Amino acid sequence: MPNTTAQILAAAARPAAQLRTGEVTDATPNSVAVNVGGTTITAGFDKRNPVRTGELVALLEQGGTWLVLYALAGAASNEIINPSFNDGLDHWTAYDVTGSTTWTPVGPGPGGPDGDWYVTALTEDAAAESYLYSDPIGVTAGDVYSVSAYVWGSYAGDAAQDADASLLALWFANATDLYPTTSSANITIASLLDVPSPPPFSTLSGTVTAPVTGYMRIALRSVISTTGSLGWDLIVAREVN
Repeated sequence: MPNTTAQILAAAARPAAQLRTGEVTDATPNSVAVNVGGTTITAGFDKRNPVRTGELVALLEQGGTWLVLYALAGAASNEIINPSFNDGLDHWTAYDVTGSTTWTPVGPGPGGPDGDWYVTALTEDAAAESYLYSDPIGVTAGDVYSVSAYVWGSYAGDAAQDADASLLALWFANATDLYPTTSSANITIASLLDVPSPPPFSTLSGTVTAPVTGYMRIALRSVISTTGSLGWDLIVAREVN
């Protein structure tokens, strides 16, 4: 006679455990904060195996209690400094392609998918295109990075939801070079036309291969007008090879 215990337990009408992955956004000697699918939760952990900010971890949840099981090997840390704008615009630089855009940190408080802060792109012009780009990341030609970000639109009244967003990789010969003094053509990693208002928050993600040896900066490209703005949060760039 077959043993059906496992099937009976799995079908039972009760809260079940779930296994998730997330990124550690803050670590202290007594607790860690982990971003799980856009929601930051506080989790317990094994003090014999502490985790660090930026690591990807596996978590177990049951009955509302979260436990970090271990950090995931083979998953590099986030190379973006100040990825959720908790330190304002530190480690980020703005460049106006056309028009004039104001990049403004918003917080502390709810409103973004990660932590207490995010950044918005606003303009008083009929049309504006702007980049907000990260500090340089040293790369060797052939390096592959996985890049992602949350983005969402905010529109006045019944205005068309027509703001556009892109994730770009910019390439530089020297760490001190600023855009547009690049060493290779920009690479568009991901784009979204007519970015909708939340919920939910939209995501941009993809991979990029370094065409040159030097430095990469990740840029948030916003194309907006007076009737709409874009919000950005949790910018991630991880080496995957």
